[in-house]
Amino acid sequence: MTKTLKTDFIVAGAGGTGLAAAYAAAQQGLQVLIIEKQPQIGGNTKISSGFFAIDSKAQRERGMVMSKAEAVRQLMAYNHNVANGPLIHKIVTNAADTLDWLQAMGMHIKLNATANTTQFAHRNRDYQGGVYHMYQDKPGSYARIQETLTAAGVKFQFNTTLQSIQQADDGRVTGVTALTADGETLTINAPAAMIATGGFGGDADLVAKTMHTPNLRQLGVPNNGEGLAAMVAAGGDNIDGTALIHAAQLAKSTVTQKTSAEHLAGFSHSALTQLLLTPLMWVSPRGERFTNEDVVYDTVEWANAGYSVGGQYYFVVDQATLDDFTKDGGQLEVSQAGPGADTKPDDFTKLANESVAAGTAFKGTTLTELATAAGMDDACLTKAVAAYNQNVANRVDSDFAKSGQSLVYPVAQGPFYAFTAQVAYLGTVGGVRVDDDLRVLDHNFSPIPGLYTGGANAGGYYQGHCYPAYEGLASGFTWTSGRIAGNSASAYLKNIK
Repeated sequence: MTKTLKTDFIVAGAGGTGLAAAYAAAQQGLQVLIIEKQPQIGGNTKISSGFFAIDSKAQRERGMVMSKAEAVRQLMAYNHNVANGPLIHKIVTNAADTLDWLQAMGMHIKLNATANTTQFAHRNRDYQGGVYHMYQDKPGSYARIQETLTAAGVKFQFNTTLQSIQQADDGRVTGVTALTADGETLTINAPAAMIATGGFGGDADLVAKTMHTPNLRQLGVPNNGEGLAAMVAAGGDNIDGTALIHAAQLAKSTVTQKTSAEHLAGFSHSALTQLLLTPLMWVSPRGERFTNEDVVYDTVEWANAGYSVGGQYYFVVDQATLDDFTKDGGQLEVSQAGPGADTKPDDFTKLANESVAAGTAFKGTTLTELATAAGMDDACLTKAVAAYNQNVANRVDSDFAKSGQSLVYPVAQGPFYAFTAQVAYLGTVGGVRVDDDLRVLDHNFSPIPGLYTGGANAGGYYQGHCYPAYEGLASGFTWTSGRIAGNSASAYLKNIK
């Protein structure tokens, strides 16, 4: 069965990007229809915690003097100046206004003080930790946002998945096709389309191919890349679509495949997360130490380090370390990065042995036995442990310059344990090349008339297999890029009438 609909502006995806684009266009008097594959609004944006903005009202009220130009400089430097400068400038310039606009839509927001950051590496760094405008009462906020859009005339079609973008012979957009959950094909005629379907994080095989490793843990709402594929078919170029890697988690048991709702947020109700979230000794699957483990205090840098060795690594401890955590809770500050740790007291030796039985940790009375059990190179692990123990003894890390205050626990007293940690991802970021109006560009860097995107489908805001370690950056980009795209589409449609 086929059905034909008509609208001024078709938006595919009801996450933050699509909602922002739809509302911006509706405010300009356009007839707007949103199609969404899920039965509700929010998408992956709903699991995000806050919005990156510079020079906001809340920051000014706290006496924070924030330069938008400095924020642009820092983001460009983080991306080694290969990102889209005009796009980054426009997003940063418009984010604070979009924040006010989002609050007027119904989102309740509260600025998190730099001193209160859960990213301990961001303490005293306002541009990284003092920019997090955190969402409050998210269920109520999203309900209010939907009411605001409905009152503005935006129509919603849920349980409907984008299939393709329709174009005239000259390449301009004429609409889209979509498929409902009941198997009905929709042809939606519209002279402009916003593709806001949220990346390809639900396609585990494509993520593994893109990231060159099968070891990453998927978290979040699945989006299977329908929009990205449709835009490429319409002439766009996928320049930098990549997984949004985010902290690391204890490995799931190989004995039981039971899962629970806690995995959506990546949290594990185990005191072993205290070991995961402290800067103990980390080694690659081969047994090499590979980073300054203080990166555990920054969600992004932590994930990046773990990804550098394939997305899976081990933290290695001895019996004395487990005994100290059992007795006193350990001598290291437990990071709150990522989902945070379960800080309840427990018997860490008991938990460690249960992990060995579950296949998520390995044990050896000697380092050689540990290496054999975990599949590491014995000589490599032995050498790495000897060097690390010397660093601890000297309180100076001559290899990766970890802070002296983190060099507390040698790996010296057997039995020895290696716990498996896996880098997680919350979806994907990056995508097709766009300009600063969020128009999708073709192979010749020319706009495809009537085609727009933003959020997790837009390329040029991030570079490499990661995203910059600025709190709320992805979510701020989501809403701000959507608003810009909706306004851009409105201007386009007025010009062609």
